[in-house]
Amino acid sequence: MSVLLEVRGVAKSFGGLQALKDCSFDVEEGSIAGLIGPNGSGKTTMFNVITGYERADAGSVSIGGSDVTNAAPGRICGLGIGRTFQLTRVFSRLTLLENLQVGRSGVPRARRQQLYAESRCLDLLDFVGLADLAHVAAGTLSYGQRKLVELAMVLAQDPRVVLLDEPAGGINPLLIAQLGERIRELNSRGVTFLVVEHNMEFVMGLCDVVWVMERGTVIAHGEPEQVRRDPRVLDAYLGGALDEDEEEASEEAAAQ
Repeated sequence: MSVLLEVRGVAKSFGGLQALKDCSFDVEEGSIAGLIGPNGSGKTTMFNVITGYERADAGSVSIGGSDVTNAAPGRICGLGIGRTFQLTRVFSRLTLLENLQVGRSGVPRARRQQLYAESRCLDLLDFVGLADLAHVAAGTLSYGQRKLVELAMVLAQDPRVVLLDEPAGGINPLLIAQLGERIRELNSRGVTFLVVEHNMEFVMGLCDVVWVMERGTVIAHGEPEQVRRDPRVLDAYLGGALDEDEEEASEEAAAQ
């Protein structure tokens, strides 16, 4: 597989805080890659730099060989990078269909194109299991359902690579399983994913390769099981990558 998203030597500071330093990784076309690390390791800042919401102080970002370093978010989106956010961003007063149509707002507005856009949006709502709620206000949905709407909004842009920021956070296990199935199906159709996630069971079961960040830089990468056993990763998480029984034992020991 060829590299679709390439990050090289990215650095970003906020005043005296170094959020990212010499951070590099690749996402191969057609893969599902994970980007994990303890809280404060720089994962969301990296997403913001990739998508143009923050400017890198150094380094480069490219998609499909095109340099998008510090480009405007609209240009980056136009080149095929879509993203969701850690806190869902939907228009609460708009219907689900209207939310997705906003995602396709760059499409010319001739009548024929409008009909195509509506059909495409309805298909996407059906894909995430929400077609029956197409004309319901997004603000009435559960948090997990809003995450699925946000995913559909990103897909409405026909991205080459989708960046998912904590997709499993705050949603029930049934919807987590549904989300995982949708991601795998989209991947089988050729959509590439980069996933930031704290739910280790979800990310390890979903991803082909996992990159691990600590204190603003990449410390390890490899297949999920390889990363899970890496001493550097275990040390970074201070037990966060252990199984639940080991986690409970560690917490009890720390409390004594």
